[in-house]
Amino acid sequence: MAKIDYNKIFIKGACPTSIGGQAVMEGVMMQGPDRVALAMRLPSGELYLKTKLKKKQSRAAKIPFIRGIVSFVNALVGGMGTLMESADILETYAPEEYAEEEGKLEAWINKKFGEKAAWNFLMTTALLFAVVVSVVFFIILPTWVVNFLGRWIQSAIVLNLIEGILRIAMFVAYVAAIRRMDDIKTLFQYHGAEHKSIHCFENDRVLCPENAEEFYTLHPRCGTSFLVFVLIISLLLFSFLGWPNLWLRILSRILLIPVIASISFELLRWAGRSNGKVVRILSWPGLQLQRLTTAEPNRDQLEVALLSLKAVLVDPGVPEINSFVDKDGNPVRSKAEEKEIEQEMEAWAADVEAHTEANKKAVAEAIDDFTRIEERTVFEDPANGASDDEIMSAINFLDALDSDGYTLVATDETDGRTLVRAIADREAMEAKARTLARRYTKDIKTYENALNWGKAALSMLPNGKNEARMIMSYATGLGTADLITRAKELMNDDDFEEFQKRIYMRIEGVPLQYIVGTQEFMGLLFRVNPSVLIPRLDTEVLAEKVIEEIERKNLRNPEVLDLCTGSGALGISIAAKVPDAIVTMTDASEEALQTAMGNAGLNGVNRRCIFLLGDMFGAVPDDKHYDVIVSNPPYIPSDVIETLDVEVKDHEPRMALDGGRDGLDFYRIIADKASLYLKTGGVLALEIGAEQAADVKKLLIKANTYEGIRVIRDLAQLDRAIIATRK
Repeated sequence: MAKIDYNKIFIKGACPTSIGGQAVMEGVMMQGPDRVALAMRLPSGELYLKTKLKKKQSRAAKIPFIRGIVSFVNALVGGMGTLMESADILETYAPEEYAEEEGKLEAWINKKFGEKAAWNFLMTTALLFAVVVSVVFFIILPTWVVNFLGRWIQSAIVLNLIEGILRIAMFVAYVAAIRRMDDIKTLFQYHGAEHKSIHCFENDRVLCPENAEEFYTLHPRCGTSFLVFVLIISLLLFSFLGWPNLWLRILSRILLIPVIASISFELLRWAGRSNGKVVRILSWPGLQLQRLTTAEPNRDQLEVALLSLKAVLVDPGVPEINSFVDKDGNPVRSKAEEKEIEQEMEAWAADVEAHTEANKKAVAEAIDDFTRIEERTVFEDPANGASDDEIMSAINFLDALDSDGYTLVATDETDGRTLVRAIADREAMEAKARTLARRYTKDIKTYENALNWGKAALSMLPNGKNEARMIMSYATGLGTADLITRAKELMNDDDFEEFQKRIYMRIEGVPLQYIVGTQEFMGLLFRVNPSVLIPRLDTEVLAEKVIEEIERKNLRNPEVLDLCTGSGALGISIAAKVPDAIVTMTDASEEALQTAMGNAGLNGVNRRCIFLLGDMFGAVPDDKHYDVIVSNPPYIPSDVIETLDVEVKDHEPRMALDGGRDGLDFYRIIADKASLYLKTGGVLALEIGAEQAADVKKLLIKANTYEGIRVIRDLAQLDRAIIATRK
């Protein structure tokens, strides 16, 4: 048996809650602050949810130690009631698998006193039977067996210890034996699903099966641990009572059950709120037993547990539910109801078809009659043609043939034809047809269906699925958690059209960053648009090296110049990471500079940033000197640009890419002029193309104003930046 990792049970940073649950037949019951929810998966695969408000808690339930007794009784009664309730649901909606023949006594009570009385009688009987069996098997039997050892063992402490160990051993053996049964194995899987779901909630994770399955099936506040506390405390407590005769021992053990339960309850509450060493030691036996009473659930079972959990996390005013639901708890029709409606609709459609076929001939005759009236009136005998009333009657009659829901159905002696409603309940049938959409077919614009369409549309892209999700978040304003919890909701038309439009933009090669309008750089968020280059991960190497140089030189209030700033990614990141830095950013594009200004405000550094419009050093005052000059200038050779990816060559600004014939035009300007604006000992930091290190280094050496020139490589071990110091 694998060693328990306590860090996965007593999770640091988790927020313990009062929410608890219970595994039932094919489902999970959860109790929240104000309601109880029972979620089940029927053999048909359908989900069923029943919620009800909790009764107001009594004062006794809040008094330490007394509350343990109250909780013990409530758990006993409520647990049995929930198990019977789950069985009743299965009997009702899966009678072929779970229905049992009604007993004579049950039938008599049903008839004499009603179904509620029968239910109460059965629950009381089952509860009493369970209590009696438990008392006989786990209290009376162990003390009776150990009673025979009194002939050879005189120590009361040893006899009580043996009795306690025997009681624990019998309980463990009982659990180990029943877990082999198929129904119990499923029950224990739902028990594990309950624990994983609560762990997921207490660790503030999105409530979905993918997140829940990461957690252990063991939980410190489990009822199994409570039973172990009961067994251990009873062992210790009984040791102080000596070893009286058999009947006194049995009586004392039964009478002390409430005391033991109250102490165990307080210990369990303490264990649920703490994760110290003492708690871990005390929790060890209960956690070991939980390894027998829980099993690894599948995703369908986790879905049921999460459904039950989410149903108790709603606002107090939300109505109770007792119906079939989807995985988000929205009521839907059962498959049986839908099948019945579909059969009605098929019969209705067949009736309409038969009716239409029977009257095709009559419709054709009506058209022929009108044609004859027209011909007789216009061509044959205009003077004695059909009367105006006759003509209008024929025209109106033909018009009516096209109206919704009408057809020609009979003849009579007056005018030969009559118009009536073909099917009286047409509108009702169409309304029923619309309700079938509540199961959210793939044709309906729910968030889930739209997102699946987007993922399929972008499946040819390496990261298409994630990109579709990001576009959905942008188009709707919903985060990842909202898209999960609201997956089955209908999108409004504007959001859907926006999402669809941007998916098509991505298919056409528009970079994702321009579609969603943002890009992360150095842990900061930047707005981007087609007037600026999209910040790349590779450029972070340059920003990190500049920050390292500032720290290494221990510069105070360093002044930094960012040439060709674009979105401002380099300069703003330096300002954000070096709190006392003053950063000047220049660019020849007014649109780019406005974008950089917005990003400075977005990241809260605009008070320490200066923005100058102009080409390279032409924007900088001649007498200004800086501690650092940094630049990611255009460096792609002109004839290479057309060979780049569509996303780059067709969508990113060409002026920010084109470095001239050999890609070195801007480096020549920097090599010639940067030293005029750098303080002695100042740092020059440039991003370069992967094959430009030697050429740029030659330009700096030729300038004869720099020393300590070195090439920096990126994570792919490609040449990415050059750092030099002003002599």
